[in-house]
Amino acid sequence: MPNLSDKILQKIKEEKIVPKPRWQFFLKDYFVWFLFLISLILGALAFCAMLNAFYTNDWDIYRYLHTSLVGHILISLPYLWIVFLAFFIWIAYQNFKYTKSGYRHETFFVVGLSVVGSFMLGALLHTLGAGAMIEESVATSVPFYEKIACCSARKDIWSQPEKGLLAGEIKSIMDDDGFELEDFKGSVWQVEKAEKMLIPGGFLIVAGRRVKIIGEKRGEMRFWAREVRSWGKSER
Repeated sequence: MPNLSDKILQKIKEEKIVPKPRWQFFLKDYFVWFLFLISLILGALAFCAMLNAFYTNDWDIYRYLHTSLVGHILISLPYLWIVFLAFFIWIAYQNFKYTKSGYRHETFFVVGLSVVGSFMLGALLHTLGAGAMIEESVATSVPFYEKIACCSARKDIWSQPEKGLLAGEIKSIMDDDGFELEDFKGSVWQVEKAEKMLIPGGFLIVAGRRVKIIGEKRGEMRFWAREVRSWGKSER
């Protein structure tokens, strides 16, 4: 009676099974590692953009919105980038599992490696100023980005002149006491500077710059500015 090894050899002969060359296994493993690294990099970019959204958000204006700090945080969270980060970490985890030695490691280790890798690389990119570049690039190339990302909520938050918040682009400098500003809805405001107006960062008030203003609405399309901030970190 033929044993198991004989049966296997017979089956190989009958079906003419040819072993795959070793280089194919190496190529497959390298390709999986490549996909893992790409996922890690994409996760890092998402984390970098998320850090930029946190860094450029104005956490201190919740008192103007008649809400709590917690409520303002929940409104301002960059949910889109959080979802992207989680998705790319999951993709990195799936790819790492199929590497030559990936199956030997526990799920916690693989997920932890993906998270730490994305966070460290993302933090490095953020310190190099890549976060603002990523957001601006995505906003320019993806038409619906601003409608679903946190920057849309940020524009809505800063488009409440009745609550003392106004933002937009400076169209012209009228004189030393004020300037014209076009808000994000297309309306033009006459902005009057306070005698001791604050300008965090000390940037210049010039035409073409996008700014956020804290102050007070004083009449139809007129606004008194107590503090002027740059709209984004890259615009300072």
